[in-house]
Amino acid sequence: MKKLLILLLLILVLLALGTGAVAYRYPHVIAIAEEGFPAKTWPAKGIYVDVVGKAQQWPHKFQADAALDSEYGQKLQQLNLENETDALVAYHKGQLKYAYFRPGFNEKTQFNSYSMAKSLIGYLVLKAIDEGEIGGLDSSIGTYLLDLKDEGLKNQTIERFLTMRSGLQIEKKGPPKPLAKDAKRGPDKDASNPFTLLAQMHIEGLPGILSQLKMPEAPSSDYHYQNVNTALLGLMLTHIYKKPLNVLLSEKIWRPAGAAHAHWRTFTNEGSVTPYCCLFATVEDWAKVAYFLSKNGITIDQANQTDEPQSLTPFLQSSSVIKYMVPGRFKAQDLREGIYGLHVRHDILDRTNEAIQGPFTYFVGHGGQLVYLLPEHDLVIVRFGRKHTLLHSNVYYLWRVIQAQLASSEKS
Repeated sequence: MKKLLILLLLILVLLALGTGAVAYRYPHVIAIAEEGFPAKTWPAKGIYVDVVGKAQQWPHKFQADAALDSEYGQKLQQLNLENETDALVAYHKGQLKYAYFRPGFNEKTQFNSYSMAKSLIGYLVLKAIDEGEIGGLDSSIGTYLLDLKDEGLKNQTIERFLTMRSGLQIEKKGPPKPLAKDAKRGPDKDASNPFTLLAQMHIEGLPGILSQLKMPEAPSSDYHYQNVNTALLGLMLTHIYKKPLNVLLSEKIWRPAGAAHAHWRTFTNEGSVTPYCCLFATVEDWAKVAYFLSKNGITIDQANQTDEPQSLTPFLQSSSVIKYMVPGRFKAQDLREGIYGLHVRHDILDRTNEAIQGPFTYFVGHGGQLVYLLPEHDLVIVRFGRKHTLLHSNVYYLWRVIQAQLASSEKS
């Protein structure tokens, strides 16, 4: 018995020493363990700051969808159940046409954006170019981010970070894995390793690892999805505007779009927001933001006004900047394979016998969080769930449902 107690005590001592060694060598690992994987809905563990909004009241009420009795309404319902959709809403011409909420969720639930936040950083970078704060996509990131130490990193263009082609390697040793023909994929599995620089950045922020960021001697220009690209762009924006990112997002997009207050995760030990993840907001707020961006500065509230249209200031004023967010600038074949643009993704609707056709833009996050922008069809779709869903079927089914509703209203 005595030997057993000694053995147990020895095991406990070794575990304590091992834990202490890990905490000494990788202090961020303890913080990661305490916070855990980012929650899907608010409230969530971690440290957050507000994205101040100014909610516009829309002339509609959320309710269970009224189209389940139709063929495509039933197909959509089946898709929602199979892919564990938590919320799915669609707005056509500024009007709510479809709303589904899984039991336990509703219009007040604030969902985690995960990587959809990256797309907002892309729009903020374009806004900075439009306002003359950045010379252009071909400008070197080191021109605006003076804290960078590595000359190779300094000389990389802003466009290469926006398109996930910077060549910077941080998630694992060796050259980045090329994904040029698979732009619909997310980060590598190694991205979840708690002992990498990426994990350290997730807790300590960029300042603590900037001196360790170095370009390889022969950097690749292949597509390689990495959070550090977005983190660097976010830090660059805060240096340019001398404002925190949550304030910038509030001023440039969130408040003008008429969205309500949101919560954005911060680097635990540093205080600034994580540009690549974890913005908690409702489906309605995401729809407002999507509409605002797809219509280049027009809000749903303004679109629904019956009075004389007021003079509006576009979100982006320069046509040379606006073109960068238009999926039509890509070839149809490339769109079919999936395009990662400037921190947004592009694809194409081309299924035979479907009424809705053409290219579209979308944001995507871990678990299949989706925001679709289809300005040519005056359509915005927002989806949150626990599994990835069929990208195109959502749009096809919803469009069928919307067209059926329109036909029914015309008859009555």
